[in-house]
Amino acid sequence: MEASILNLASAVQRRLEAQLDADLAREGLSRGEWRLLRASHEAGATAPSVLADMLGLTRGGVTRLIDRLRARRLIVRAAAGRDDRRYRTIALTGAGALLVERLAVAERDGERAVLSPLADRDRERLVELLTRIVTEP
Repeated sequence: MEASILNLASAVQRRLEAQLDADLAREGLSRGEWRLLRASHEAGATAPSVLADMLGLTRGGVTRLIDRLRARRLIVRAAAGRDDRRYRTIALTGAGALLVERLAVAERDGERAVLSPLADRDRERLVELLTRIVTEP
């Protein structure tokens, strides 16, 4: 019987997630908090609704994540402009940006560890193939 792509992809995902979860646990972060921090890093100062759309979460879910990260002083809310004080953006603090950079390195290292049975060229090709699958309609 031929190996199931779904089962193989799921097994790789579980290994990658276990590696990431260990790194996040050391920092006291959930996967959702990490996703929001990373999205904030990529987007810069942006509205919570934009982050919700980026992450595929409800606005309420994003608000809960924001509240937890604000309590840890990893993100801040700021007025987007002087005309309408109701419109707020979310941005990383210096500590938040440093944490994202440190965890991004740990995440890449974890990916390399999980994919270590592959040669460099094979890993590059795997990324190319997965990118094609994800970006094609």
